[in-house]
Amino acid sequence: MKLNLLYLIALCALLASCGKDRSNEYEERTARDHWMLDVMRQEYLWGDHLKELSWKEYFAKPKDFFNKLTKQAPVTDSWSWCAVDTIAEDAHQRGSFNHLDSYGLDVVVMTDPTGETSRQFGRIMTVYEGSPASRCGLKRGDFITTIDGAKFTATTAKNLINGKSRTLTVEHLDVNEAEGTYVWSDQVTVELAASEYVEDKAFPIHRVLTTSAGKVAYLMCNRLTEGQTERSGTLTTYRDELSSIMASLAGVEYDAFVLDLRLCNDGTLDMACRLASYFVDESQRGQIFAKTLYREQKSASNTSIPFNDESIANHIQTKALFVITSSYTQGAAEWLIRGLRKALGDESVLTLGTKTAGQIVTTSTIPSDFFVTLHPAVAYVADADGDYAYDSGIAPDYERNERNSLYLYPYGNEKELLLNTILNHE
Repeated sequence: MKLNLLYLIALCALLASCGKDRSNEYEERTARDHWMLDVMRQEYLWGDHLKELSWKEYFAKPKDFFNKLTKQAPVTDSWSWCAVDTIAEDAHQRGSFNHLDSYGLDVVVMTDPTGETSRQFGRIMTVYEGSPASRCGLKRGDFITTIDGAKFTATTAKNLINGKSRTLTVEHLDVNEAEGTYVWSDQVTVELAASEYVEDKAFPIHRVLTTSAGKVAYLMCNRLTEGQTERSGTLTTYRDELSSIMASLAGVEYDAFVLDLRLCNDGTLDMACRLASYFVDESQRGQIFAKTLYREQKSASNTSIPFNDESIANHIQTKALFVITSSYTQGAAEWLIRGLRKALGDESVLTLGTKTAGQIVTTSTIPSDFFVTLHPAVAYVADADGDYAYDSGIAPDYERNERNSLYLYPYGNEKELLLNTILNHE
């Protein structure tokens, strides 16, 4: 503190030596960063750990200054973030998919799956409905070999991700599942339309399958946000959409219900509670779904969130509940899994896929007059017993990595690796 005071005195002396007192100018130019520090000390879950910075650091850009603060937390904080209001940012981006300006696909880099060469490919994991990628015929499981004539690499892929490449060469694998053989079958050139806003639908797929395993309901949930849907010309909310979907699935006893949360990385605690509450019965009415635990000075803000009565009234009857997860699964999706496991028992909520991200905190949105919005972590999200020890993620009961599969069927298809594993579960 003494050192910082000496810096400030030296600065003021320097400014005064120029014949003019410019201390007011210093205050104006650093007001934003000082505001950020004050807010973070008051609201941030680890605000007690924030120290005064040197006078020079208050001239940092918003994101840089914010990172200086979060790095002082006693844990690795990968959940808090800062947005400059003049820059469009996608808070729920997944991999290479950004729905604000995108071709509408998610791609991972992999080497030749046939083992014949050491070439790198861009394997398309997801194509979003209505996007430039879907309109030009790209499919989940396609392999991109060149981008604007250049070989596909992690470097050239950046132009695909940021909307600066338009011509792709795409190859397909001809897979003989019975014999376990596969060869490259064809090569096509695809011309993408310009990148654009792509709606990231909250509930893109829901269906009922009649299989050898019995009657199985399938719901894919990519976002657990409750506000107005992003479709133009409608006032429907995602919460209304969820209510409508679950009402259409109610009234039938299922042999299994599959919640596909592999792409769900955005949402609120309230929506997680609403969806989870469809799977508990009247015996859980009034029981706690989750708790929010603030730091000691703000413990009066601690809350206990009960299961949602409206959802319980439309209880889904199912003999088994499966949840598909991935490394994208985080936040609200994880809170849903933990709340249900606490209420129903671990053995009643089976997970399949890969380990989740481990978001143990909820964030708050704090706007300002400085064209900066802060999203600091403010509270732990715990189960009914106050346990929030899942920072390393939720490990699946049945580990399956679809990226290792030779052929990727569409989401919701009975042959799709993860869903098929569930349908053949005994």
